[in-house]
Amino acid sequence: MGIGVSNWRLARRVATLGEFGVVSGTAIDTVLVRELQNGDPHGRLRVLQAYPDQEIVAYLRKQFYVEGGLPKGTPYRLLPIHKFRPTVRSQRILSAGAFSEVTLAKEGHDGLVGINILTKTKRYTLSCLYGALLAGVDAILMGAGIPVEEAGQLQNLAAGQPARIRLEVDTTAHDGASEPYYYEMNPADLVPDPKPLPLPMFFPIIASDLLARILSKKLPENCITGWIIEGHTAGGHNAPPRNKQYDASENPVYDERDVVDLSRVQALGYPFYLAGGYGTPDKLQEARAQGATGIQVGSLFSLADESGYPAEHKQRVIAAIHRGEVTVRTDGRVSSTGFPFKVVEVDETLARPAIYDQRTRICDLGYLQTPYLDDKGRVQGRCPAEPVDLYVQKGGEESDTVRRACLCNGLMANIGLPQHQKTGEEQPLLTAGDDLMKLPLGSVEAPSYSAEEVLAYLRGGAILSSPF
Repeated sequence: MGIGVSNWRLARRVATLGEFGVVSGTAIDTVLVRELQNGDPHGRLRVLQAYPDQEIVAYLRKQFYVEGGLPKGTPYRLLPIHKFRPTVRSQRILSAGAFSEVTLAKEGHDGLVGINILTKTKRYTLSCLYGALLAGVDAILMGAGIPVEEAGQLQNLAAGQPARIRLEVDTTAHDGASEPYYYEMNPADLVPDPKPLPLPMFFPIIASDLLARILSKKLPENCITGWIIEGHTAGGHNAPPRNKQYDASENPVYDERDVVDLSRVQALGYPFYLAGGYGTPDKLQEARAQGATGIQVGSLFSLADESGYPAEHKQRVIAAIHRGEVTVRTDGRVSSTGFPFKVVEVDETLARPAIYDQRTRICDLGYLQTPYLDDKGRVQGRCPAEPVDLYVQKGGEESDTVRRACLCNGLMANIGLPQHQKTGEEQPLLTAGDDLMKLPLGSVEAPSYSAEEVLAYLRGGAILSSPF
């Protein structure tokens, strides 16, 4: 659920109710430093007292903590954009952020908590994984790409050993230089005397049975715990259509080829969970009848009381859905990743062209930058949602910038942590699965509901036993 929507509060509540809570690892370092600048309302500095690198905790307190919080309208102090050849300090902050999120989610219960990390954001993966491991995370979920290397490197990190991930670098400016480029991280640079850590469960998020077969062959033995099979009706990023068909607006057109052959997945011998359109009691039973261990649900929980969206945003959206004023589109252009992205079309967000057109392009967070080799042979980052002239100057194609939105700033605004730019406050860009338009909870008159109500609805009154 993007940045900070599936947060520690939601994951903790779901876990205490007997299910598997999952936090988002995306941009967790920025979430950490912005919350500190808001006065640390959730006690991250408290849980960071247990973090093994107290030097970086002291640095975070000194550089970012503001007692009582910044005055309204004050711009947040930014972290330097995490480089493809990063500073150790940047890695240390990212690891501490992931540690704080998972630790908060695991407090006060013995339930299961996982972390979801985008495969696409490779330079953030290793430090985020390591911070989660230090906090005792129970599972890693990875989608938006093919996490072959990540699975192997997770084992290195758990052993306290250096890890690296190969980067796909655009070398056009250097006549297609062929040497491999890697993002590297050494646990010994982050914490003193790294010890072996328990290896968590690993769930690749896939959208085809072919990918399941490829991963089962390439990943280390006993690495996969199970599959999350996510259909194209799910929120957030979707897999591109296998037919490669797009409509006149460059939005994807899916067909029967995008339906996963579950019998082929089941034949691989791993448990699997279905996601995307399975957030109802009937669909849960259908999933189990098809051999699934269970389902993954995101959109219903995204508007629950415990999620990271501010209460006023949730209430406005819930009421608007029940009035029939909200739609969801699968947009083929909005995300700079190149993956289709679900956009909730609702007022006062970047989904409205008038608000999108008013925004001045800026790339000050950089999470979705991709690497390229500049004319001096340095690995740099660029993003088609950044200022057009800057992107072209970096060797990008101008046509690739059309209709791109800054997901980084939009998703931070979603959770009440918008940057205050010189040109105005960043606006939200909400995402959800198609089925949220059939929202079974809340109403116009009472636009709120809890995570417990979501689970009661899905269970149909019955308590489902955990498979673990």
